[in-house]
Amino acid sequence: MKFRPAVMAAAASVALFAGSPAARAAVDPGSLPKCTDVSTAYGGYEQDEVTVSVDVAATVLMVGGDWQPARGSVTNVGKRDLPAVVASVDPWLETDDPELADMSDFVKVEARTADGGWQPLDGSGRIDAPALKSGETRTYELRVRVVKDAPKTLGGSEFDFTGAFADVYRFPDTGKEVACAGVAHGNDTFRIQRTATSPSPEPTTAKPTPSATAPTSTPSPTDSATAAPTSPPATTSAPPAASSDTDGEMAETGTSNATVPLGAAAGALAVLGVGAVLFARRRRG
Repeated sequence: MKFRPAVMAAAASVALFAGSPAARAAVDPGSLPKCTDVSTAYGGYEQDEVTVSVDVAATVLMVGGDWQPARGSVTNVGKRDLPAVVASVDPWLETDDPELADMSDFVKVEARTADGGWQPLDGSGRIDAPALKSGETRTYELRVRVVKDAPKTLGGSEFDFTGAFADVYRFPDTGKEVACAGVAHGNDTFRIQRTATSPSPEPTTAKPTPSATAPTSTPSPTDSATAAPTSPPATTSAPPAASSDTDGEMAETGTSNATVPLGAAAGALAVLGVGAVLFARRRRG
């Protein structure tokens, strides 16, 4: 049977307390290999003693922005009291780039301390490891932010909150027990946004009013004053006095065309009158 180096070291360091709950209480869960790693080649490990939850209030974190609140909780749902439960946070990103997989350089996390201050959780992200009784829940007040020099390629991040406790894995083929850490995971996500990608503000120049861009049905006084002049209306004033042109003909007068037939009729009557007088004189003679 082959063991991983880390498993062998852990097994050697805890061989004396493997089956002893009292001895198990003295071990820091953070110093043990994960039970899921120990059991990988020999059978699955599933713990049912601790549950965790986490919530990051903001769904979007601005690069270089202010701290945003978060909250993580650990609950002992098992039947035994746990002498030590390590709560920790781990900002990470599922990517093929190893430099971005660990987001702790760009996503900073702090936990509220008992005196009201803030404890940075750089490096391991470990908060504390107090005892947790059966049925007890411990809640941690957190805050998170993205530093201003974060890479432009970042578009999001995972936020892992864990609770780890000392446990023992029993190999099904040999019955041998190895001390290991049972871990419960809680996860939340958020997007990372740069201020440079926000929409640019519209220009502040005044927009033209509708009256300046579209004609209206009622012309304004200004429009009337600048409009093209129309033909002047006909007048009833009399034309100027008759004058002679260069050919000796009389210029037209202002007499209407209706006076021509009237004058002809008057001349005809005068001729008839003269004729009647001459006829009367001849009869007398």
